Amino acid sequence: MTNLRSDNNAGLVPEALAALVEAAQGEVLAYGGDDITQRASARVAALFGADARAAVFFVATGTAANTLGIAALTEPWQRVLCHRYSHYNEDESTAPERMTLCRTTPIDPGSDPTRLTPEDLMPHLLGRRGDVHEPAPGVLTLSNPTEFGTVYTPAELAALCRLARQHGYRVHVDGARFSQAIAHVMQTQNLSEEAACRALTVDAGIDALSFGGTKAGLALGEAVVLFAGRSAAAARAAERLPFLRKSTGHLLSKHRYVSGQFNRVLSHGAWVRHAVHAAAMAERLATGLRARGLTPAFPRESNAVFVDIPTTLDRRLRSRGHTFYPFATPLGTRARLMCSFATTPADIDGFLADIPG
Repeated sequence: MTNLRSDNNAGLVPEALAALVEAAQGEVLAYGGDDITQRASARVAALFGADARAAVFFVATGTAANTLGIAALTEPWQRVLCHRYSHYNEDESTAPERMTLCRTTPIDPGSDPTRLTPEDLMPHLLGRRGDVHEPAPGVLTLSNPTEFGTVYTPAELAALCRLARQHGYRVHVDGARFSQAIAHVMQTQNLSEEAACRALTVDAGIDALSFGGTKAGLALGEAVVLFAGRSAAAARAAERLPFLRKSTGHLLSKHRYVSGQFNRVLSHGAWVRHAVHAAAMAERLATGLRARGLTPAFPRESNAVFVDIPTTLDRRLRSRGHTFYPFATPLGTRARLMCSFATTPADIDGFLADIPG
């Protein structure tokens, strides 16, 4: 059996488990006043450079990170733009509207089914009246990696940020699998860890980032990162978010159990090494599928592979214990095959062995 349902299904990276054990020792201040949380906040902020003045807020879930981060950047009379198939639009239930009180406007992709382009944004930016009878500009939120495993390059992000900012929008990135985006950019553009982090955020013009932990092997926890040195809007959001986090029930009493995991996994680049391994397993899978006549639907740029598996083969794989999810895409339903830090070459080879050559 090979479980390719989700990286959420995997256990804990060793660093996360060690952090939980460490956090359980002794007594410390609650609600984030502990030294572990302070060190973790400083470690996350350091990834983006001192001039970014990154304000870091730990929360329990990705839904909380996305909606609270965007809520801090917006007012209830504003609009949030997103990809039609984004997690924000498709998988957060009504949390976006409940938390932000903003209008959510999904955008259908154009030439690239996985990523938004400036051309996709233009119809939603031009021809606005700009009066009180329509929503005001709020936030453009982008997933990186995308829901289909592709990665926005720094140049693509910068172009979208420039256009959004010209029309009064701030920009948020849903980085549920941010480590995958970093690993990809480090490898393809030969950048250091800090240079890649900056290239995909502050240097591109991003105001806020949801920094994912759970899908990267943590037991729970995400971080909202607001680049207060990047814009006045982000600085103001950094003042608002503590109150939003508390009033919506996301200020954890034993904060150290989340922040300590970030502290450990970011140490010595472990978060990137685990991401590189998961991506390598996905590449092994994509290569094996192509050798068997099954071409992935989208470029393999992270730890996800999407492929059209014929019904008969789908039944065969499931009957042999392999598990994966059908996933809605702009091209129709495809099988989503997701690797994690825990996926092994034997897992991939066992899955591929049950596909006739």
